[in-house]
Formats: sequence, C-alpha cells, structure tokens
Amino acid sequence: MLAARRRAYHESMRIEGTEAAEKIVRRVRASGRENLVMILSNGCCDATAPYLYDDYIAEPDAQPVGTVGDVAVLAPGWLAKLYTSEDDILTIDVEHGVLDDSFSLETELDCRFVLRAPVVPERR
Repeated sequence: MLAARRRAYHESMRIEGTEAAEKIVRRVRASGRENLVMILSNGCCDATAPYLYDDYIAEPDAQPVGTVGDVAVLAPGWLAKLYTSEDDILTIDVEHGVLDDSFSLETELDCRFVLRAPVVPERR
C-alpha cells in the first residue's frame, strides 16, 4: 500500500506524490540544489520516469500537472492528455537501493523516482 499522498490537479492529469517522494525532494533541496523542477519525459532509457533537475529549461509544450514536495511537476502536452479520467491518478513514488545512471538528482541519494499508473480492472 502506498504511503499517504498529496494531490495536485490539472485539467487533464492528476499527479500524487507519496510522503517518501516528498522527503527525497526535501533532501535534494537541503543539499544545496535550487530552482528544482520535476519532469515527466519521454527519455530514451527510462520512458516516462520522473526526473528531478535544477535550473532546467522546460520544453515549450510542458504543462504543470502537480507538485511533489513543493516542486512543480511538468509533463509534455501529449502525455497530460492521455490521462483524462477521474480514475487516472498517477503517483510519483521512490525506490531505494536502485542502481541507476540517470541524470536525475535523487540518484545521488541511492534512489530513483518512479511513476506508478493506476491499476485498471479487467473488463469482461
């Protein structure tokens, strides 16, 4: 079961961050990083995994879709439009002890943000 979550809303997408994800964002900020932003990207290796960057220049079609630990979460317009149902809640969580060579800032803390999609019940 996921820990307590905080919600943010967008016209076409809902993002929730777990307490664990918010804690990691606070730790990254406390390490001296400023101007943080989290993006959902279509990166070459991690698909739509969340990336935490500082001083990042967002793409022109990036839309704010929520916050995690007071850090804005941005998604490309095409992705934000994919999750329009009220039941489509995406959750940003964190996994510890993951070997990762990502440029995302939380990897310095031996963890990685992950995006969890809702479980869709089977239709008969």
